Amino acid sequence: MVDMRLTDEQLELQALVREYSERVLRPIAADCDRKSQSDPEGCFPMEALKEASRLGLRTLGLPKEMGGRDIDTLTHCILLEEVMAVEPGFAATFHQVWRLAQHIARQATEEQKKKFLVPFAEDDTCLLSIGQTEPGAGTDNTFPYRGVDGGVKLSAVKDGNEWVLNGTKHFVADASLAKIFIVLGRTDPNLPGPDGSTQFLMWRDTPGFSIGRTHDKLGAALLMNAELILENVRIPESDILMGLNEGFSDKARHYGRGAPMVATFGLGTARGAYEAALAYARDTVHRGKPLIQDDAIAMRLADMLTLIEATRSAIWRAAWGSDNREHFLQRDAAVSSYFSTVCVRSVCQNAMQIFGKNGYLRNFPAEKYMRDALMTNHINNTVDVRLLKIGRSLTGETVSPL
Repeated sequence: MVDMRLTDEQLELQALVREYSERVLRPIAADCDRKSQSDPEGCFPMEALKEASRLGLRTLGLPKEMGGRDIDTLTHCILLEEVMAVEPGFAATFHQVWRLAQHIARQATEEQKKKFLVPFAEDDTCLLSIGQTEPGAGTDNTFPYRGVDGGVKLSAVKDGNEWVLNGTKHFVADASLAKIFIVLGRTDPNLPGPDGSTQFLMWRDTPGFSIGRTHDKLGAALLMNAELILENVRIPESDILMGLNEGFSDKARHYGRGAPMVATFGLGTARGAYEAALAYARDTVHRGKPLIQDDAIAMRLADMLTLIEATRSAIWRAAWGSDNREHFLQRDAAVSSYFSTVCVRSVCQNAMQIFGKNGYLRNFPAEKYMRDALMTNHINNTVDVRLLKIGRSLTGETVSPL
C-alpha cells in the first residue's frame, strides 16, 4: 500500500527548501538568466550556494554521520520540486549534488570517503559532477546498445597501479564549477559499452584534466553544463568507484532511483509555470473582470492543474517503489519520466497562451519556464528513448528505467 502522507521530517525539509527558494532564488532568477545570455560561464549565483550550505541543503544526500540527511528517493523528489518551481537550472544543481554525494557515500571505500566526501562536506562551494555523455555516445549507454562499437569511448588503459584516461565528455552538468568528478571510462573495449565501463573519482586539479567550453544553452542556464577534456590523466586504481567494469551496473543505477528524480524536473517546472499563470490570471483585469473569470482561461488552468497532479502521483508512486524495492516496477519509473515531459510541455504552452503577448516578453516569467521546460526532452535519455523503453517493456523485455 502506497502511503502518500509526508513524514514530519519531509514536511520540515519541504518548508525549509521552499522558504530558501522564495527568499534566495526567486529575486535573482531572472537576472541570472539574462546574464547567462552574454556570459554563460559567469551567471551562477555563488552566494546562493553558500547560503544553501549554511542551511545544510547542499549536503542533504550525505549520511547522517557526515552531517547530511541521507534523503530517500521520495524526499529527493519532494524537495527538488520546490526548487524547480522557482529556478529549474539551480534546482538541477541540487539534484546533482544530492544524488552523487549519496552514490559515493554508498559505494565508496572508507579511504575514498575520507579523500573526497569529507572535503566536500567542509567546502561550502564544492559541487559534484559526473561525466558520462560524449560527442558520439549518449543514450546508447543507458538504452543500452549492445554492440561493442557504441557507448563510452573515453579510453582507460591500465599502467601498473594506475589507469591512464584519454578522451572528451560534453553536456556534463555542473562541470564548469564542480571540484569533484566521477568520469566514466571504457576499461574493456571488447565488451559492449554498458559492460565495459568504469567510474573513476578525481579532483578538478588532477594533472591532464581540464574543463572545456561551457555550453550556451536555451534554458536551465544555471545548470552549468560543460566539456571535460582528459589528456593522459593518471588515476590510481584505489580511486575506482565500485569496481572494474561496473560503471553501469545495478549498483551504479540504484535500480532506477534516478528516473523519478529526473521526472521531477518536468513536474517542478510545470508547477512554476502554472503558479505564475494562475497569479497573472487573477491579477490581470480584461473587459472589467479578472482573466480567471473567463471560461477559456479557467479551462486552461484546470487542464494544467490536472496534468500536474497526475504527474506528481506517477512520480511519487515510482519514487515510493524505488525506496521499497520489493514493490519496484521499472515501468513505473519509465512512465513517470516520460509523462513529466508531456506534462511540462503542455503546461508551459498553456501558460504562454494565458499571458498572451506578454508571454513572449522577457520581463514576464512564461517564456523562461518554456525554455527551461525544453531541457526535459534530453535529460537522462531523449524523450523518444523513454517512450521506446516503455514500449519494449510491454513485450516483456527488461529495460533500464533511466
